[in-house]
Amino acid sequence: MQLNLTTDYAIRIVLYLATQTAPVSSKELSQSLGVPPSYVLKTARRLAEAGLVTASVGVRGGLALGRAPEDITLLDIIQVMENTIRLNRCLEPDCYCSRSAVESCPVRKVYTAVQEQMEKTLSSMTIRSLLEGGVAGGGKETVI
Repeated sequence: MQLNLTTDYAIRIVLYLATQTAPVSSKELSQSLGVPPSYVLKTARRLAEAGLVTASVGVRGGLALGRAPEDITLLDIIQVMENTIRLNRCLEPDCYCSRSAVESCPVRKVYTAVQEQMEKTLSSMTIRSLLEGGVAGGGKETVI
């Protein structure tokens, strides 16, 4: 599985907003993060629809976090931006399998375990913990 570029942009935008005390313009986000302006707008719209950021207009308008940094996880952002985060089609809610072997497939059992661990890890990583250097593996530095 590989995340879309817009998902990477979304994570960077949310991390940046978490470091700010006032709303940030899309122009500032674009310039500070090296994200094309059209992607900032497209990404911000999806994040706002999900309540992860807020958008306001006017002289003091801009984008800001919609929830506290400790209440936003990497999984939240990824689920908003990606069509699916399932490793394989058989893990989708309809459990589709061309062999009709969902219950007996040994590979699906491995996929399920990996999927569960990935989601557990991503849901444990909040924006606050990332900004504080709390990444899996004990990393100390956060680069936005």
